[in-house]
Amino acid sequence: MNSTPKNKYNIIKSIVILSGITMLLSCENSMKEVQSLTSNQNIPLQTGKEVEYIFTDSTRIQYRAYAVEFIETETEDGKINEFPKGGKIISYDTDETIAWQIEANYAKNYGSEELWELRNNVVAHSDDGKTINTELLYWDQKKKLIYSNQYTTVTTEDGQVIEGTSFTSDEEMNEIRMKDLKGEVYLEDKTEQ
Repeated sequence: MNSTPKNKYNIIKSIVILSGITMLLSCENSMKEVQSLTSNQNIPLQTGKEVEYIFTDSTRIQYRAYAVEFIETETEDGKINEFPKGGKIISYDTDETIAWQIEANYAKNYGSEELWELRNNVVAHSDDGKTINTELLYWDQKKKLIYSNQYTTVTTEDGQVIEGTSFTSDEEMNEIRMKDLKGEVYLEDKTEQ
């Protein structure tokens, strides 16, 4: 096949045009990425290390939260406090004794919703000796509930272990409801012999 210089020129011209169009289309995606990276939503409002929050009501301490690292950002729904290296939340009774505490390797607080999301090695302790272990736990401050849709174990003070695929409880862990429950429970024999 014999190529004329005019055919070679048209082929080269087509390749250049296709390359240009490809670069323009790829730049559009890059511009969107750059805009998302530079938006104000991704810029922290506050950051800190080794922080302590104290939540009070009429000068009475209700909760304390401790964190290794803290990042506050703003979203359309409000402020979000993120604790990427985890921390601990402690709740106090009216007589200022510890009612319960929760520790996790990661936590996030949705301020306007009064909702905490705790992840990775979550351990909750009640004042009566119960311990809840799970990988995901939510604490709804408005409803005074803790819950999870993940595998959970509950250990009582006397060593009984109950397992379930999810749970819901009041924040003091007095009324724990579990789904797909299994475990070993000790019963006291009160029959006379």
